[in-house]
Parts: sequence; structure tokens; C-alpha cells
Amino acid sequence: MRFLLLLLFTIDIMALSVDPLLLQAQASVFPKIMLLDNAISNKIKANRLVLDIVHTDAQTASATKLKSVIDTEYNNSLGDLRFEVRLVNIKDFGAQEDAAAYYVFDASLPSVKKVVSHAKSAQRICFGYSYKDFNDGILISLFVKERTYIYLNKSVLHQYAVKFTPIFYRIAKVIE
Repeated sequence: MRFLLLLLFTIDIMALSVDPLLLQAQASVFPKIMLLDNAISNKIKANRLVLDIVHTDAQTASATKLKSVIDTEYNNSLGDLRFEVRLVNIKDFGAQEDAAAYYVFDASLPSVKKVVSHAKSAQRICFGYSYKDFNDGILISLFVKERTYIYLNKSVLHQYAVKFTPIFYRIAKVIE
């Protein structure tokens, strides 16, 4: 019984630990970064750009909130493209996923490592909630302090083989 209470308490704390201001900033910036991928035209299917938010059961509420904020801000379009944000439970994630980019909340989870691996092999951007996930292979994250910082993980950039327009390299803070 104690174990069950502790587990429920831990899940509640994890759900509360997501910063709504950071989610709002990520919802605003990450879709625009997708457009800065030089090979974005190869990742568009039927004039539709797709971002998958991959989450665990414990992250469902945060994932749903992020999707809602992105949907509200972009109204299913990004420039001339239809823009779709999909929620994908990690249990349902497979190598056949065809999104242009992926977002994960915690790349240190063993089950999430397959998302990072797939993103690398498919040359897709993998966004992370926290730049602390850089050790686990996330390519891009964002940090909000007195201003907003976009972090690019230089140590894995060659593994992703994603090339960005030159302006992105000037605005992103490169982390070794």
C-alpha cells in the first residue's frame, strides 16, 4: 500500500514539475525551427508537416497541454503547409513513424531512447523538454531565464545529419 501511495505521489510531482512558461515558449519556437531544416521538403508528406509529441502514461497531461498550446498558436498551419501535432504514447511508438520532428519530455528513460535513435537514423529533429537531456542524445532544447535561449547539442549534430539554414546557427546557443 505504501508503495502504491509513493508511486502516485511521484507521478503527481512529475506532472507538476513541467513549467507552463517553458511549454508555452517551446510551443511557439519549435515549429518554426522545423522550418529551418534545409531538407524540410523531404519530410513533408501530402503538403503536411507533422510533429509527434512522444510521451509516457505519466506525461499524458503535459503532452496534451503542449499539443493544445501549439494547435491554438498555429491553427493547424505553418506557413503554406498544413501542420499536424500528434500525441504518441511511447508504448505505441515504432520505427515506421514518419513525423518531420519529435518532441520528448525525458530522454533518460530507457523506453524513450528508441525515439532518439529513430530520429537520428531518419535524420529528423528531436526536441527535448530540458537541455539536461543532451547527454541522452536530444538535438535541440530551449531554456527560459531572463530571455529565451535555444540550445543546439553540437556533440550529436553529426549523428542526426540535419543541416539548418545559416540563421539558425547564429541564434542558437551551441553546447558541446
